[in-house]
Amino acid sequence: MTAAPIRAVLFDFAGTLWSDRALRDVHLAQLRFVADACGACDASDAALRAAYRHGLGAASLARAGQPSYAHRELFASGYREMARALGASLADATAHEAVDRQYRATIDHAALRPDALATLAGLRARGVHTQIVSNIDDEQLLPMVARLGLDALLDGWTSSQEAGSCKPDARIFAYALAKAGCAAHEVLFVGDTIAHDVLGANAANMTSAWLVADARPGAEADHPAHFAIRALGEVLAIVDARAAA
Repeated sequence: MTAAPIRAVLFDFAGTLWSDRALRDVHLAQLRFVADACGACDASDAALRAAYRHGLGAASLARAGQPSYAHRELFASGYREMARALGASLADATAHEAVDRQYRATIDHAALRPDALATLAGLRARGVHTQIVSNIDDEQLLPMVARLGLDALLDGWTSSQEAGSCKPDARIFAYALAKAGCAAHEVLFVGDTIAHDVLGANAANMTSAWLVADARPGAEADHPAHFAIRALGEVLAIVDARAAA
């Protein structure tokens, strides 16, 4: 059976259209803020990064299986768990102040991948619907779409807050499909995570493309995605091949 042409491409946001790894140094300031607030002023940068990874991991694990949650609360919980990993505690108000700082820094400093705008423009020229589908709060997504100039090249954007559902829950994919006006087999989903993006899209019967630009070396050797791509521009070749078929 010949695969249908792709009528819509849905993109994850953080880690896909822009690299969150590029903000590591920017966000170190928030980790230092948390350390100072909880009295761990002498902790090294490496110790802070390790404590935050532990804290966010614990906060994410606590929400595993939940179809929806606020990402502001996820990050605030991650900062509180980070403080515990440093042998201290963090007040709720201070944790939310750290989230405020994180959101502001991300909004101000995130930069699109070099081929992001050209890829979106190429899809628009081909008449393909483009949309962000992201586990993110609107207070962060909306100003970023505007500052990065994405509102001129996207047909829509869907946050987990708007959909009331977080990837890989099925409802956010169904919500985005309805917005695109396409059937699942006509859609390519592009993301950088296996658990949220690839498995969620596969379960929704979409074609999945895993962006491995920031993945560990060799990770693409064994994966469940239909495609593994190293740059966003490869999406155009996938769309063209399906159109030709």
